[in-house]
Amino acid sequence: MPIITAVVYIGDKPWDGPRTLHDMLDIKNDALKKFIPNYWINLISPADMDEGEFKKFHTELSYAMRLIKHQKDDADKIIAEEGHKMISAETAHFLKSAMKLDLEFEEKDGGVDMCEALERRYKEKEVLGAIKFMQATGEANNDIIVKIAETFNVTKDYVLSLLTPQKA
Repeated sequence: MPIITAVVYIGDKPWDGPRTLHDMLDIKNDALKKFIPNYWINLISPADMDEGEFKKFHTELSYAMRLIKHQKDDADKIIAEEGHKMISAETAHFLKSAMKLDLEFEEKDGGVDMCEALERRYKEKEVLGAIKFMQATGEANNDIIVKIAETFNVTKDYVLSLLTPQKA
C-alpha cells in the first residue's frame, strides 16, 4: 500500500506559501538545483476550496474542512444548519484545537452533538452577561448565585465557576 502524505492547512485565509521543495529553498545555482529532488506538497487548504469540493470527503473530514474554511465568519451558522449533528470526539477535539473553537462539549454515545455545544456556549455567554450586569449593580455574590441559578435553570456550582473568574 502506498503512503501519501498530505498537509492540511487550517488557516482561514487562502494558502500563499510555497507548494514545492524548490520553491521553499533559495537555490541560486541551476546546476545544483537538478541534484535536489523537488517534492510536491499535497496540500489541503479548506480556505481555497469551493463549497462543492467538500463533498469529495466522504467522512467527517468534509464537515471539519467546511468549518475550518468558515471559522472566522459563519462556522456557528454551519453548525446550526447541520442541526444536532453527531461527530466523533476526535473530530470535535481536532476542531476545538485547530480552529480555537470556543465550544465546550460533552461526549455521549461515542460522539459529540455540535449543536448542543453551540447552545451551551450561547447560554454561557448569556449567563456571563447577567453576572456582569448584577455585579455592576452591586449585588452580593451569594445573591447573584441564587438568582442566576433560578433564572437560567443551572446549578449553583456552575454559576460559581463562572463567577470566580469575574473577580480577577
